[in-house]
Amino acid sequence: MPDLKRPVSSFFKKRRKLYDWQPKPFAPKLEWVGPAHVRLLEAPLKGEQFELATEIEEKVASVHLYYYGQCIGQTFVEREPAGKGVVFWDTGVKEQFRRKGLASLMTWHVFRELLRVQETAFFKIRMVRILKPGDRDVELQNMGMGVIANRLGFTPELDIERILGPDNIDGIEILPARGDVPPGFKIVVKTYPLVLIAFVLNPDTLKPVDDFRTYVELSKDERVIHDWVRRGLIVISNGNYWLREDGLDQFVDRLATSAEEAQEFRAKVRGV
Repeated sequence: MPDLKRPVSSFFKKRRKLYDWQPKPFAPKLEWVGPAHVRLLEAPLKGEQFELATEIEEKVASVHLYYYGQCIGQTFVEREPAGKGVVFWDTGVKEQFRRKGLASLMTWHVFRELLRVQETAFFKIRMVRILKPGDRDVELQNMGMGVIANRLGFTPELDIERILGPDNIDGIEILPARGDVPPGFKIVVKTYPLVLIAFVLNPDTLKPVDDFRTYVELSKDERVIHDWVRRGLIVISNGNYWLREDGLDQFVDRLATSAEEAQEFRAKVRGV
């Protein structure tokens, strides 16, 4: 029962403000056609059906994606600490299915399932890979996980804006495209972690840029590199990401499918 001596306005100020859900697309539009089967409703795989096989154990969780009985993708997370933390560390699909939204689909699904079963949850993405400035044959990896991190509101564990300040950059090398993997940057810096591997996002679509000329133009001016980092358009692919307080709304906006679900998820998710 409320304290009747307290002013009414003071009482209502202490009530929790409802989260203002602003739905944003993340995974491809879909419809459920069975307990574990979805049909995609938009290109490039419009009309195709997939099975999401989900396993949630005390310390780990996974999703395997099946297409006509064949496993074509998988996503893995650790529950650390069990029941509270979610550490996303691997996702991938077979080559012919890449860059079609399927990694996002699996991530969307496993994050939602964990939010349903956990009382609270904080989220991290583990992608760290230590490189030396003299390492050769370096290539872009973890592109899909980097795009997912960016779109879901995760930010780098390290202060990338400071590390990639113009005065701290020692050299920039453009990594050529390989197969379905776009070009990238190898950026050597004067401080830890010494080498960062990165790729560029299109400002309009927030998808990886395939045009090699964009990388050439950006590499000509380190101040432009720094500006694109500040705008979230250059994604680091060999560093960890955290979901902090300022990314929680964006995270829930992309995961929830209804206002009621958004309130439930927002009440559970915590910033690192």
